[in-house]
Amino acid sequence: MSSAPNTAWPGSVSQRSLRTASRMVILVANTKGGCGKTTIATNLACYYEALGRNVTLLDLDPQQSATQWLKMRQDARIRGLNWPTGEPVSLGRLQQKLDQASELVIIDSPAGLDAHQLDHLVRLSQVVLVPVLPSPIDIRATTRFLQTIMLTPSYRRRPRRLAVIANRARTRTRMYAALRQFLSSLKIPYLVTLRDTQAYVLAMSQGEGIMDAAVSRHLDDQQHWRRIGEWLEVQRHLIQAMPGFR
Repeated sequence: MSSAPNTAWPGSVSQRSLRTASRMVILVANTKGGCGKTTIATNLACYYEALGRNVTLLDLDPQQSATQWLKMRQDARIRGLNWPTGEPVSLGRLQQKLDQASELVIIDSPAGLDAHQLDHLVRLSQVVLVPVLPSPIDIRATTRFLQTIMLTPSYRRRPRRLAVIANRARTRTRMYAALRQFLSSLKIPYLVTLRDTQAYVLAMSQGEGIMDAAVSRHLDDQQHWRRIGEWLEVQRHLIQAMPGFR
């Protein structure tokens, strides 16, 4: 009598492990509030949606701005997962959320994460994108935040891919020159400078992203997101080639 085929049921440990092994989790984080984490998370989701990719947007911010944006958008390719207000960011609950997610996850993190919460998020992520504004306060806060990431047990055990995105910058200003000097001093990739434009504000208020806008109006801005996406794709291939990364 032949033995039964070894077929895993949906949701079984083997299938869950397979999904985890192939999943790409992108954490958008900075403990400084107002630096544009939600703008980056939502527009990155739009970029992947434009490529025909299914993406999960995990909204950990108590303000739930990404969740509200997604409700206005009603896009079948972008699935939203929110976090109960007041619930601590714990490793177990984060893993439960990721078990519900697609193979591409973008996490919009809250401001003011403590070291333990940040370590949980870094542990479950493969890439960390850090937005920074061109102001002395933001530059100092981002410097401390990058140091905090590198000191987390998860990062020290296995360094994650880190990159910085300059946000709401006007290139012909002294503060932008100071920001560029700061970014060039880092041993971390600096991907793009997002313009200080109302296009992002308007898109956010309508459940849209820059990739949805008319090409003739926002060609340069769309190119920024292609550059970010290309860098992330390179990281994905590198990560998959590194045994034991996760």
